[in-house]
Amino acid sequence: MFNELSLKKVESKFAAHSLMKVFVNAASHASENGFTEIRLFEGAIQTFYQIPLYENYNIDNWLTDQDVDADFKDKFKIIVGTFPLFKDDEINANEEFARSEFSHNCENTIKQVFGLGAAHIYPSLAISLYSHPCWNNTAIPISHYIVKHDGTDNILEVEAKHFFNEVTFDAHLEWWEKLRVENLKKSQELWDKRTEFFPNLTFSPEVENQLNRMGFSKFLYQIIDRLDALNLFAKNWKTGNFDVNGVNETTNLNISSESDSTLKRFGTLRKFTILGRGKETFHLHIKTGDLRFHFFADNVTHAIHVGYIGKHLRTVSFK
Repeated sequence: MFNELSLKKVESKFAAHSLMKVFVNAASHASENGFTEIRLFEGAIQTFYQIPLYENYNIDNWLTDQDVDADFKDKFKIIVGTFPLFKDDEINANEEFARSEFSHNCENTIKQVFGLGAAHIYPSLAISLYSHPCWNNTAIPISHYIVKHDGTDNILEVEAKHFFNEVTFDAHLEWWEKLRVENLKKSQELWDKRTEFFPNLTFSPEVENQLNRMGFSKFLYQIIDRLDALNLFAKNWKTGNFDVNGVNETTNLNISSESDSTLKRFGTLRKFTILGRGKETFHLHIKTGDLRFHFFADNVTHAIHVGYIGKHLRTVSFK
């Protein structure tokens, strides 16, 4: 998770070059150790290329600067090549996040934060541009304001795990390896106990491998949250046809149906197995950021079959 509070201009172009060198090396090092993407809250800035480094000098200027080593430019492009924004629907989809606000006190100035809060909630690591000495830490203190289920509220003083260079990343290696092992076990447990956890859903056999591929990442928490919501809807769906608009209006699920043009060109990517029935086209899907859940709603039996959990599948507009 990118710490948007570190979006602070430095005093010279030379300092901007140094800043980016440290950032690229840190992000590349994290990638070598299993981190596949950096997320930036969409409310902070729309793309990494707009990030200001120095007066009238953004990252897009840095990328065209002849004084910058081409190797660093190439590494940066790889880092942000498939970079997804962290969107409001992901915040709303995570129940705890939706009931929370996070703030950080830097130099006696309290500011609301999103990236640091997301790193704490999921959990993951936050990464910063080293634009201020306060980011020279492996843990950043933040205040977590949360509204409880009973309507009362509370403020907790917590920390977000954090890095800005290779050394501060390495301080988290032991935690990261332990988390990866635990998540792999959890993803397998999620599959093994699917009928216990989600008794109102059925799953295609393809989902087992999909969950194992997801096991390393923060997506595991989103998967559980979205399946819980879909399972609750399936429990109460007894009559009538599946109504996308009605479900979206009465739940916190964000469901869409694929367009005819997408199904015509990429329909085979959406064919999954319903046990005892064979392959069907799972054109309905839940959207949560870059994560997609494709499912088949049977209007006759009122059963919901989950066939795919993973990254965005190809469409006519997304390739």
